[in-house]
Amino acid sequence: MLILEKKIPPLGSMLYSPMLDRRQQLTIRNPDFLAKIREIAKDVSAIFFRAEIDVPSDRSKPPTAAGFIKAFEEIQPEHTLVLNISKPEEEILREMKPKGRYNIKVAEKHGVRVIKGKIEDFYKLYETTARRQKITHRALSYFQNLVDILGEKDYVKVFSASAPDGENSNIEYRSTKQTESNSNKINSKPVSDFGFRISDFPPLASAVVVFYEERAIYLYGGSSEIQRNVMAPYKLHFEIIREAKKRGCKEYDFFGIAPSDDPNHPWAGVTRFKKQFGGYEVTILGSWDLIFSPTKYRIFKFAEKIRRH
Repeated sequence: MLILEKKIPPLGSMLYSPMLDRRQQLTIRNPDFLAKIREIAKDVSAIFFRAEIDVPSDRSKPPTAAGFIKAFEEIQPEHTLVLNISKPEEEILREMKPKGRYNIKVAEKHGVRVIKGKIEDFYKLYETTARRQKITHRALSYFQNLVDILGEKDYVKVFSASAPDGENSNIEYRSTKQTESNSNKINSKPVSDFGFRISDFPPLASAVVVFYEERAIYLYGGSSEIQRNVMAPYKLHFEIIREAKKRGCKEYDFFGIAPSDDPNHPWAGVTRFKKQFGGYEVTILGSWDLIFSPTKYRIFKFAEKIRRH
């Protein structure tokens, strides 16, 4: 189980365990674990421990019996969209919404290819997207630490999608054009038949994905405002699904959708995009706090509410 520490000056710090699975969410209820986490908290002056339980709310009970209370805010989304990728690729494509399948083919037509990306390139797109959608975003150092920590065990990978621009935008299409009988086949070549590498072109979409046991989780993403007609994000996620299947994953978690069909919800647009791939909606137990210093916790809670409003 991963336990992170975040400084909260001048109050102290908080401990945080993200995305706990079914086994781990049972561990945090264990008396031995509770005693150990209190020891750690004392050593680092932590005022509380936050456990983010990534288990459907209808399949497990909240950890209230172990002393946890519901967190006053969520670090990660409680509502998500999960795609079953244990099926053959052709079946996954067939179960997508028509627009999803069509846009993957559009991306293929324009020569969109997906390669291993750089965290710096990802961050530029992520920051641009956050500002465009007027939502808060994390610092580059957060992602660098994420990749450094989880990358040691190959739990995380940055993906980047690019395409030829201008007069070269149809080169891949002419060299790999599909026949009508082969319309469900999706190509995946980083180098074109004309010799250039796709990495010669700027990224149009990028994503940070975590692979853990039988699940792939789309944590963060971003897209460019240029060449939007080539539908790079659709090709990006389809190649992530392919990579997840190679790693033995059975689920692809799109990680965060609007809790309703409200067209004015801040996530309405990204929710429509994610639903083009199919899948089913899930509400998880979410974040729960184990408090060590009630007074400092109340101060922190009050300060966070002011900061967010």
